[in-house]
Amino acid sequence: MPHSKIINGIDIGSSKVTTIVGQYFEDEDRFNIIAVSAVPSLGFRKGQIINLDQATQTIIQSVEAAERMAGFQINNAIVSLAAPHIQSLNSQGVVAISNPNSEISPTDIDRVIEAAKAISIPVGKEIIHVIPRKFTVDGQEGVIDPIGMTGIRLEVEAHIIIASTPALKNLYKCFEEIGINVQSLVYSGLSTALSALTETEKELGVALVDIGGSYTTLTIFNEGSPCYSFVIPIGATNVTNDLAIGLRLSLEDAEKIKLKLVKIIENKKFEDEVDMSQFGLATDDKRKLSLQTAVSGIIKPRLEEIFALINNEIVNSGFESTIPAGIVLTGGGALTVNVKEISSNVIPLPLRISTPPKIGGLVDDILNPAYSSSVGLLMYGLKQNPKASFGSTKKSKISLNGIIGKFKNLIEPLLP
Repeated sequence: MPHSKIINGIDIGSSKVTTIVGQYFEDEDRFNIIAVSAVPSLGFRKGQIINLDQATQTIIQSVEAAERMAGFQINNAIVSLAAPHIQSLNSQGVVAISNPNSEISPTDIDRVIEAAKAISIPVGKEIIHVIPRKFTVDGQEGVIDPIGMTGIRLEVEAHIIIASTPALKNLYKCFEEIGINVQSLVYSGLSTALSALTETEKELGVALVDIGGSYTTLTIFNEGSPCYSFVIPIGATNVTNDLAIGLRLSLEDAEKIKLKLVKIIENKKFEDEVDMSQFGLATDDKRKLSLQTAVSGIIKPRLEEIFALINNEIVNSGFESTIPAGIVLTGGGALTVNVKEISSNVIPLPLRISTPPKIGGLVDDILNPAYSSSVGLLMYGLKQNPKASFGSTKKSKISLNGIIGKFKNLIEPLLP
């Protein structure tokens, strides 16, 4: 029987909470998706908790649906998040080599990374990632792995990502309530990069843009590692809202129109107006929809605004000249009609729309840009702990808090 490893990921998005379970076969070096579940992210707004009980229920619904599909209980997971409170900066650390023979050891790496973390952090913020970008040994720059090298002075340039401490505590409280151990908390831009970017793009320099529901993450890579991370508080939901207002429809119907417009535009001949019945709306709308009005009059201006904000942030980052690979676009917003053409008109850089890599298992529903971050979580889990023990998927005991939380959820509807 081949050895395998189970990796669980929970992606806290602005429009949906996705639980994904992957099985990695060590001998064959391949992944299988064995469960995936996405539910609307009630209790969250722009990636932050606004109702603790509702947010907990949302996570429970997503996890339990994935458990039923996988056939076993999820007790631990890697969790990704993005929210406007996430910020980044670059820092440097310098230490003297501690070994008498001047050979650089893992201890020296830990010490120099700690030195890079010695920065002034705003009140209410904490570090969630310290990513070494490159090392310098006795003036020799661009060293990727200095362990075993000989030197006297070791320097590191690190990319540091910080987040709001209260927001993180609230998120951890949700998982504690349901008895799930958070193995690792990851900024979604890092996990998405694993499924959306190629190694060549990261080495040359690229801007990864993930347009979610109510926020957009911008993560710039150069020389193989991230150098700038930022969350813009606007996303694809703003396009849906504009359609709902402009066409006098519900948000659900506006979302259906937004997603189906791509196929209709691709297949249309010369007519500008189409029957609203083509969109499968909840209401029996007899009107005709003008494609010119919907696409050029409503969707295009909002997308132009989003890409203008992205372009401004790229310019303000100072890394505009270091991304010859251009823009890689992913996330649910990448499915919007004419998104590539509109981006090209606003941002003077080449653009590629990325989908998750083809992997085995339940892939039909997730091979689209909206699930790039979720699939990236599995790849992140394997990368962070490649030598973890491989074996069966036995259930482990749920924590006391998890039992209490689930019991509370069962009896609450029965209370007067």
